[in-house]
Amino acid sequence: MQNYLKAKKNYIMKVTKQRFDYSKKEGDRVENSLKEKLKLLGYNIKESTIQQDRYSHIDFFINGYGVDAKANRHLDTIWLEITNVNGNNGWLKGKAFYIIFEIVELNCYSVFNRVDLLNYALTFKEHTENKYEFYKIYTRKKWNKKDEVIKVKYNDIKKYELKKINK
Repeated sequence: MQNYLKAKKNYIMKVTKQRFDYSKKEGDRVENSLKEKLKLLGYNIKESTIQQDRYSHIDFFINGYGVDAKANRHLDTIWLEITNVNGNNGWLKGKAFYIIFEIVELNCYSVFNRVDLLNYALTFKEHTENKYEFYKIYTRKKWNKKDEVIKVKYNDIKKYELKKINK
């Protein structure tokens, strides 16, 4: 039994590491392509510090305003993060002024004011442990995770969209 538990733990750690590496790679891809696109459009881009990125959820600055870029979002699934996996403020409670989603099906970047998305997310009160449910605060407490995220669709938040930027 102990060997089984050790093997299971190793498998989970491997999957978690693979998922982290994939997410990091995709995040870097979107950040870099978005910054290049914004430069071409005439915006002033400044890099954030490691501390700003890690603790304030700011990937970079556009004309002095903090941006948190999100990769691989889809029309039928966008997760809004209130609390991160460690129990700290999620990106909705960060200090970025803008949240910019890569919307895969629209082949564009969708720009939102972070506070608008936070206020929308805070209207949801019901909790769930079912990741397939929409419009509820999803938690993974049964796995000792502290995150709180809400699954919505692009059309639900489209009214808060400030701008679309074609890729």
